[in-house]
Amino acid sequence: MLGFVLPDNFRYPYASIGFSELWQRWHISLSSWLRDYLYIPLGGNRSGTRKTVINLMLTMLLGGLWHGAGWTFVFWGFLHGLYLVIERWFRGRYTLVLNAWNGILLALATYTLVNITWVFFRAREFGKAVDLLASMCFLHPDGEKVLDTHEVIQVLTVALLLFLSHWFMRHTSVKAVADKTPGGYWAQSGR
Repeated sequence: MLGFVLPDNFRYPYASIGFSELWQRWHISLSSWLRDYLYIPLGGNRSGTRKTVINLMLTMLLGGLWHGAGWTFVFWGFLHGLYLVIERWFRGRYTLVLNAWNGILLALATYTLVNITWVFFRAREFGKAVDLLASMCFLHPDGEKVLDTHEVIQVLTVALLLFLSHWFMRHTSVKAVADKTPGGYWAQSGR
């Protein structure tokens, strides 16, 4: 309406197959800034493996600090950097042919690992994040229950539905789906 064209900033990141793809789909404006103004000026991947690892880690640590001045944000950045380094190492040694089955399993693994990082991102204190992760892994059976079994199933169902919706939309957009849907459908559904 005002002549501004805003680019997509999120392209179904929870269906990413690996962390390189996650950062191409997640908070794209921040990802581009981190790449263009930190990673590339540091040397990117042009100076050998060791320097690439250092550049990745510095970029993600500074990305964590950009979100807030706290150890939990720094650790969030560290985890993302570590995941990127491990992925780069793995891809340098193994060739993986993606198909529907291993693709969805790798996307589910990425989704799980990214949710671990969100615990640190959201926690106010490092110890609280560790306690929450331990509870999520059923390592505190004697602790106070916040959710009963029914609520845990509800949360897992919503998380699975979120993942699956991202998976099925990963090669399209809401706009593309809306453009393919006959206009009469939208008018009828408003009743």
